[in-house]
Amino acid sequence: MHAVFYRNLNLGHAGSPTREQLEGSLARAGALRVRSFQTNGTVLLEADDPERVVAAAAPELASAAAYDDAAFLRPLADLEALMALGVFERHLSPHTYRETVTFFRGGKEPSWSTPWTNAKDDVDVLQIQDGIALSLIRKPRNTAGSPTFELERATGGVATTRTHGSIERLLKAAATWT
Repeated sequence: MHAVFYRNLNLGHAGSPTREQLEGSLARAGALRVRSFQTNGTVLLEADDPERVVAAAAPELASAAAYDDAAFLRPLADLEALMALGVFERHLSPHTYRETVTFFRGGKEPSWSTPWTNAKDDVDVLQIQDGIALSLIRKPRNTAGSPTFELERATGGVATTRTHGSIERLLKAAATWT
């Protein structure tokens, strides 16, 4: 089983598909099972060839909903293994606003050694592994730090971020999905 993380997709908003359009496009593209999780463009997907399914659904999403941004496909087993490393548990801080998981690709790899803190001191990238960055963000004023921004700037590519809690809830939902 896989998870798909769509960038800048909010179900039902302008420029994004509805839940029915998103799930339907993936099903028509060959998904055996598909379930949209939350409203932020996160999808559970079971398919014989998940990369082909996500690629084949893209033209329909563009046509039906004017959505044509990036999709990041990850095996659930890889996400489970990453969460089991306990990276966030080793970096507890009362100043943390959110623990985040950012998927990125394109351009180059960030040149930072980790842990790395941005110049605004509102993002700590704790670990980077295979196009995934685990980060802590702070919200010192009215705006929280953005690991998506930092990774896109450093790589010249695209990225999308979910909270650690969202990834944990996704993994629990997948374990009970029948």
